[in-house]
Amino acid sequence: MTIFPRVIPIIALAGALFLTVPAASHSPSEHKEGTHKEGSPMEGAQMQGEEAMKVQHERMANFKEAAEMLSNAIIHGAMKLAQDGAEKLGQSLEGHERDVPHKNRSHEKEFQRLYVELGKRTEKLKAAVKVSDLPRSAVEYGRILEVCAACHRKFRD
Repeated sequence: MTIFPRVIPIIALAGALFLTVPAASHSPSEHKEGTHKEGSPMEGAQMQGEEAMKVQHERMANFKEAAEMLSNAIIHGAMKLAQDGAEKLGQSLEGHERDVPHKNRSHEKEFQRLYVELGKRTEKLKAAVKVSDLPRSAVEYGRILEVCAACHRKFRD
């Protein structure tokens, strides 16, 4: 018996749980003034901080879209969709070095460490998808969701 019949329901459940997080949690309107880096108290610095947060939220929205693509691809065995989702996931991580956590700001190094781990796991997912190994892709996607859950638990929820 292969691992595939057991992995797909687990990944589907994890994906469904992950995707139920409202996208609104990454919208700029949810944040109060002073909750993110703003540089100096000057208005120009505040505008830069707001712009940086807007970019971070766009990156997270792209990440969520990629996660939806991957979840659907794994459930339906759609390797082209999995390839597109894995590529979009990798692209959504670009520029993360400027991102800051929503809470526990004093642990920013750990926040960035989780981003680095997310990047490593994304590369493993991309490698599995590249060779059309759907069961391995499902497992690697689940490992990505582990990092998502850990990061959200510590820095957002």
